[in-house]
Amino acid sequence: MSYIDHAIGAYLRRNVIFPLYWKYIRRSNVLKYYQELRTHQWNTLEENKKIQQKKLYKLIEYASENIPYYKKIIQEHNIRFSEETIFNDIKKFPLLTKDIIRKHFDELYKFRDKTYFRNHTSGSTGEPAIFYQDKYCLEWKIATKIFFDEWAGRQIGEPMLKLWGAVQDILKEGQGIKAYLRQQFYGVTTLNSYRMTEKNLYDYVRKINRIKPHLILTYTNSIDELARFIQDHHLTVYSPGAIMTSAGVLFPEIRTKVEEVFRAPIFDNYGSRETGSIACNCDKNEGLHLIPNIHYVEILDADAKEAGPGESEEIVVTLLTNYTMPLIRYTIEDRGIFSKKVCSCGRGFPLLAKVEGRIINMFRNKQGDLIGSGFLVSLIYYRDYVKQLQIIQKTVDYIIINLVLKDNQEIQEVKKDFKNINKKIRLVMGNETKIKYNIVNEIKPSKAGKYMYAFSQVENK
Repeated sequence: MSYIDHAIGAYLRRNVIFPLYWKYIRRSNVLKYYQELRTHQWNTLEENKKIQQKKLYKLIEYASENIPYYKKIIQEHNIRFSEETIFNDIKKFPLLTKDIIRKHFDELYKFRDKTYFRNHTSGSTGEPAIFYQDKYCLEWKIATKIFFDEWAGRQIGEPMLKLWGAVQDILKEGQGIKAYLRQQFYGVTTLNSYRMTEKNLYDYVRKINRIKPHLILTYTNSIDELARFIQDHHLTVYSPGAIMTSAGVLFPEIRTKVEEVFRAPIFDNYGSRETGSIACNCDKNEGLHLIPNIHYVEILDADAKEAGPGESEEIVVTLLTNYTMPLIRYTIEDRGIFSKKVCSCGRGFPLLAKVEGRIINMFRNKQGDLIGSGFLVSLIYYRDYVKQLQIIQKTVDYIIINLVLKDNQEIQEVKKDFKNINKKIRLVMGNETKIKYNIVNEIKPSKAGKYMYAFSQVENK
């Protein structure tokens, strides 16, 4: 397909098909909310906090009158709240965990209309949590995706490629003519990260070169694997305008490698199925911008107190757009750090300095110190002989390292490297730490189509 064909298709989607579809066929406010986000990004931070304050109060007021679980919580804790004091009042609410959602599920929702639908977490790090959302929530989620795509340089309707793996997303793509029509309508082609075999990876490179996407949306580990394949096989790949990663920590080494192979900048998009997109970096890359219109985000220590400057603690999210099943002070099971900086882009959005990943990605030694698994990953993953890696902490003093070696690697030669790696691991995990290596043929992805570089099975106390 020529550049002119791409340009005409994108123009028609952006200016004719999308406005007609969203406004008149779907009778949706997606484009209205998208324009609202575009406008509010240039507000001052204080102006956006005022918008957030009103939305937070409105959500809690609704929950207090309509959601049985929160009616009970407010009565039991004798919670009083007002719009003027809502940022302090919300601290009186207990945290909402996945376990609480499972236990009190029938008390946590009320259908406002017939637009509700059932969704669930991927279950890649444990038992999935089920929750309800509605049209209003979905419209804001879609608007935010379009908004963040624009930050990465993709205008509505321009060709995009998704390297994705969630079952429900893959199934929506369908097969044959249905898939073709969907791709033409949205300008989005989905490649399945479940099946990243050598044959498929060659095919994926060919499709990227043919489609010439403005943006590649991908799991972090999937684009890392594809970049390594391209480099190892000396392939030539089309350089998109940008790559947007999600569902995984973007380690600096991965960013460097992927940007080098694709000759394109990476935008790191942080979010979840429960909450939608929470944060993303802009082209200045000085942190991840939070969107006050959509979320109220806290970072709390083990005692549910606000983390100090530069402290890595648990991210807690209140989703401001889901009235069917309000998630108030939801523990998303990630760790992060707030930034005190003001981004030089001029947007009136606060910043996360970084997201450090899932809580289960944090290893704990005998002294109780938390060790970011990225440190251990960086010791091994970028060695010449490693094709895939997974590090599992079984107990505080026992670590298993599963390795898939690149072709033609002599196992005995590789094992000579283990002594040096073990020494560095024990510096942070303790001298008594037992380390076991397994040379395996494959590390299978999770149910969500991604595999975790590292995780701990030690209970987080």
